[in-house]
Amino acid sequence: MKKQNSSPMVTGKVAVATAIALLVCSSLISGCKKDSAKPAEKPEAEAVVNKSRLKTNTYQSGTHNGFFWSLWKSDGATGTVNYANGSGGNYSVNWSGFNGNFTCGKGYSVGSPTYKIGYNLGSYSNSGGGTFGWYGWSRSPYYEYYVNETWGTESPHTGTFLGTFTSDGAGYNVWTRWMTGKNIDGGDGFRQIYSSRVTKVTPGSNRVITFANHYNKWQSYGYTLGQLNIPAIMVSETWGSNTAGSINCTIWAQ
Repeated sequence: MKKQNSSPMVTGKVAVATAIALLVCSSLISGCKKDSAKPAEKPEAEAVVNKSRLKTNTYQSGTHNGFFWSLWKSDGATGTVNYANGSGGNYSVNWSGFNGNFTCGKGYSVGSPTYKIGYNLGSYSNSGGGTFGWYGWSRSPYYEYYVNETWGTESPHTGTFLGTFTSDGAGYNVWTRWMTGKNIDGGDGFRQIYSSRVTKVTPGSNRVITFANHYNKWQSYGYTLGQLNIPAIMVSETWGSNTAGSINCTIWAQ
């Protein structure tokens, strides 16, 4: 959700086209179809956000202890970002004096509507915009999706509000918006769909994200994810000017 001039969750947006997407797009799959969805499909009241995705300054990814991991920074980003893989599904990141957008995290090399992710957010500090939660992309059609568990000083919630539901004992608000600019394969436009906790998660407790609950709820609103043959991660994302913070997280399969 990289941060862009007019909206936060877009950072994933910038950010998140994330490292994830760029990797698969450039090296794993070729000749993908363009999203059939067009801007005209968006609800009349929905916000349309313009952002450029395929500019990258640095992108790193790999596997560690059976998990996929990635770190992406936007073009021209400055400041310090330190990412480290810990044991098992643990990772940590700290940053200071950062200007721009970055995303990082641990997860799996491909997404799935049936994932049930356990996680413990050991610590969270973020002086800028950003989000923490489950994140990925789909193709045919192109969707960038999030399950936001907590976020920084700037809320990532803009676009069209679809409703509220309960999953894993927590309330979630559902939002969507059409994004102009480039999708992960270089085509024009994509849609964002995301669930955000009504109350931010507090660090220190074991929690669960049953992704099928979000997938099915989005589908009930008419937004069905496409092919999930792209990495999905427990993402830490930040955007803004002169931001600082640190995050420590551990994930596991339920």
